[in-house]
Amino acid sequence: MIKTRNKLVAVLLFGVLFAGQALAQGIDFKHIDFEVALDQAKEQDKLIFIDFYTEWCGPCKKLAAGPFKEQANGDFYNQNFISLKLDAEKEGKEAAARYKVTAYPTMLFVNGDGDIVHMGVGVTKGYDMIGFGKEALNAATAKYSWEKLQTMYPNKQDDEAFLKLYLQKMDEFGSDASEGIDAWLKVQTEFDESSEEMLQFLMKNRENMYCGTKAEEIFNANYEHYLTLVSGNQRINVERFRQGMFARTLKKAERSGSASLMQVLIDRYQQYGIKPRANENLQTFQMDYYRFLKDYDTFKQLAENYVDSLMNLESVKEIHESDAELYKSYSKGKVAGKDAYTDLMLERYKEGMTAGARVDAITEVGQNYLAVMEGNQETKTLNKWIDYCYELIPGQYWVDNLKADLLYKEGKTKDAIALKSAAIEKMPFNVKKKVNFQHELELMVQNEN
Repeated sequence: MIKTRNKLVAVLLFGVLFAGQALAQGIDFKHIDFEVALDQAKEQDKLIFIDFYTEWCGPCKKLAAGPFKEQANGDFYNQNFISLKLDAEKEGKEAAARYKVTAYPTMLFVNGDGDIVHMGVGVTKGYDMIGFGKEALNAATAKYSWEKLQTMYPNKQDDEAFLKLYLQKMDEFGSDASEGIDAWLKVQTEFDESSEEMLQFLMKNRENMYCGTKAEEIFNANYEHYLTLVSGNQRINVERFRQGMFARTLKKAERSGSASLMQVLIDRYQQYGIKPRANENLQTFQMDYYRFLKDYDTFKQLAENYVDSLMNLESVKEIHESDAELYKSYSKGKVAGKDAYTDLMLERYKEGMTAGARVDAITEVGQNYLAVMEGNQETKTLNKWIDYCYELIPGQYWVDNLKADLLYKEGKTKDAIALKSAAIEKMPFNVKKKVNFQHELELMVQNEN
């Protein structure tokens, strides 16, 4: 009897411990269809919390491994919401299209009718998941939901008060407020455009400022005057404002594939002589412009001319000799093994800084060329670029990756998998999109199988 009782106590204790571990596992994401979740939300009078992710999204993995597993976050979300994780490229594809989700992670709160109540893009909201959830609960009972504001917005373009509310709410929701800011600036009567108050507004909201907008027009018209209103770091920020707009617009154009935005950037580049990122210049912008227009013949001709010009700048021998001198100068006094960054930079200089920049430029163009090339002649052209890059840096991982993609396109799947695996293995820790390439490799393997 005593043994039986002891066994029973042991089983009960194990059950309690197991239940405690289950409760400590964080947010309980339900494995149910979205339509079923909507029905449950209505029945239980709850909001649905949706994490839209993709397999290749690094920040999504950070949320999944961190905030989503914390017990406090789990306790709060499991009590207040019905939670779903939807792969935006698989089972969540229709829902992602419905809510126009294009960036990952995107976290939404929707009500039982499927209307967006609150949202956040990126990992920032994950730093305070409970606060984020409380914002959603407050928004659910507010006069203006995200969905309602979006419905009203097209018909309120001349309503200054509504537009001010709209841009404030978009900022609260973590949504892109740039469109609302631009609409408000066109009709606002609150500030004189040359005033210090307007300058402060522009600087406060500079992360939502893009080329080709009313904000840019106001800034350009008053730039010299604004400089007289500030000093020190504030003056530096004003001087950098145009460069920041340019960089954000470029990122937006690349993400959306917008030819019109690329044309605006080309105009600004020529007008102000803005210095873009490495390997970017008027030629690369023009290539992107025609690529976004889907004028692939013009794009390919520009790409061939551009890469030929890079290959003819100087000989491979001259590049190697120059890089050897740079490495000799840079490595003086530096010790390998001190820290990861120092090791990385020593390796880059040893590999060749000029050679590396040349390889980066050619492989970036090469990837876009590969996507639209046709016929044997263009395959030969791309192989010529790859061979030249291998002369500069044998076995360089960007070149391996490009060559692997070309082999895959040619149907040589096994060779492509082997080479892409080698490329990923060689990629250093600071390659931000390494997880994307791992995903591409997984797809190759799946298709092979």
